Amino acid sequence: MEENKEMIIQESKPKRVHREITQTRDEIRSTGKYAQEKMMNGMIMEGDLKRVTKYLESAEHQRVERMSQDPYRRQLYTVIVGIAIAARAALDGGLGEEEAFMLSNNYIMDADACQSPEELWEIYRKAVLELTTRVNENKSDVLMSEKVKLSIDYILRHLHYDVSLKQIADNAGLSETYFSALFKKETGETVSEFIQKSRVREAQSMIQYSEYSLLEIGQYLGFCSQSHFSKTFRKYTGMTPGQYRKKHFRRTW
Repeated sequence: MEENKEMIIQESKPKRVHREITQTRDEIRSTGKYAQEKMMNGMIMEGDLKRVTKYLESAEHQRVERMSQDPYRRQLYTVIVGIAIAARAALDGGLGEEEAFMLSNNYIMDADACQSPEELWEIYRKAVLELTTRVNENKSDVLMSEKVKLSIDYILRHLHYDVSLKQIADNAGLSETYFSALFKKETGETVSEFIQKSRVREAQSMIQYSEYSLLEIGQYLGFCSQSHFSKTFRKYTGMTPGQYRKKHFRRTW
């Protein structure tokens, strides 16, 4: 008995977290609720925002009540697993891997700052709705060609590199002139504008969830100077990087 107790005490935090999340996932799958989870994941894959919204509304009271009966860590892991499963459904529905990862990661970080089952449920609800919305937008944009979709994924995977228009166009197998015109036509933005907006979104996440300095973040994301980083960041968020960190920064567990 004492030996088992000592083994539990000595278990590393990463192993304990993995074990508890796995246990939570297995318990979700072993209950009658798993069929409902699969049904909702099908709605996410289809981008069916109306049905997902209705499902969440009908499940809210029941979910919060059930979560409130568990220790807080179990509540948190239930939400983490739920967001991860929803992100996988969004991937299966055609959402880009980088976009799905960034969204799920941000919502999981938000969940860590919650204090109650009600707050955790709200984070889960927002995550599912945004993932479903993104899938819906992706499916609805029938004018967007496969070349542009692949290029967007390429850009998002190389935000911290000094990627040129030529590299992006070459990756798509198109000339720079044709690719620029096609990208603008299908997204409503120039390649440069899209890269800037995407870098700012990534900067928001890094400012909020990491302890890197603003200078390090700006340099990492390829801004030519701190003033350029600050000016671009303010253009899309209405705040300087410093103001954003002061308002949103949080430490994770």
